[in-house]
Amino acid sequence: MSKQENLQKAHEINMQLLLEIERVCKKYGLTYYLICGGLIGAARHQGFIPWDDDVDVAMTRRDYQKLKKIARKEWANGDFKFVRYDQMGNGAFLDFFSRLVYMKESVPCRTFMKIRGKGRTDIDNHIPLDIYVLDNADDNEKRFHRRFEIIAGLYGLAMGHRSYIDYSEYADHPDITRKRVKVLSTIGRHLPLKLILWAYELVCCSCELHPHSENYFTSNGYIFCIQQRLKKVWFGKGTPLPIHGHMFNAPQGYKEYLTFFYGDYMRLPPEEKRTPDHVLD
Repeated sequence: MSKQENLQKAHEINMQLLLEIERVCKKYGLTYYLICGGLIGAARHQGFIPWDDDVDVAMTRRDYQKLKKIARKEWANGDFKFVRYDQMGNGAFLDFFSRLVYMKESVPCRTFMKIRGKGRTDIDNHIPLDIYVLDNADDNEKRFHRRFEIIAGLYGLAMGHRSYIDYSEYADHPDITRKRVKVLSTIGRHLPLKLILWAYELVCCSCELHPHSENYFTSNGYIFCIQQRLKKVWFGKGTPLPIHGHMFNAPQGYKEYLTFFYGDYMRLPPEEKRTPDHVLD
């Protein structure tokens, strides 16, 4: 199949994933929010971004913990599999995301490429929905930054348990960033992954000490996004937005959220940047 055909298949699977997370969250009274490209698609296209190939949702840690408990009951067998970030297999680490993976069909993609040859193989080339966790961000700037630095350090250590590290991802970052990744991943390779992940969970749980803070942060997000604080008033109960005729929950202040991250999110990017990130030929 061509990349365009694989992109179309990814869109179909993304819809199935969103419909499933909507079904389960509604059944158990959990709240999720469309974020990232899926939210831009809903706001700008009333569908998926034509060249985007994945969808992401966010939920508070309280609802995420509930989702983990019901996952085995809802997705024990069948078309979907809930995969926690500590279930990559054989002591492999990809990132801190837990995912809902569509198992019925496969599509050539690079999502799990960094654990190939080391981690589990059953989910490779299957499309996932990434679940971001909204944790309380300390209102104190110094304490919040210190917590971010700890999480970033643990992430770097855990990277030592990947099949490989793509240093080209840091080409636009200062040399010190690449050096830090090399040092931390080398050290982390000699530490038990379970110990690193235990420390990460301990740091995240400490966020519960700030329930009245004004902001969230995505403690399991991509490392360059974790330090962004997101106003809690942007989320609330959420508001429905359409994706190809189906309604999904978006942050009630989605315009403010999107402007914060993307600026003029209604403007299309240059054509050379309208390419999928994950699917392959």
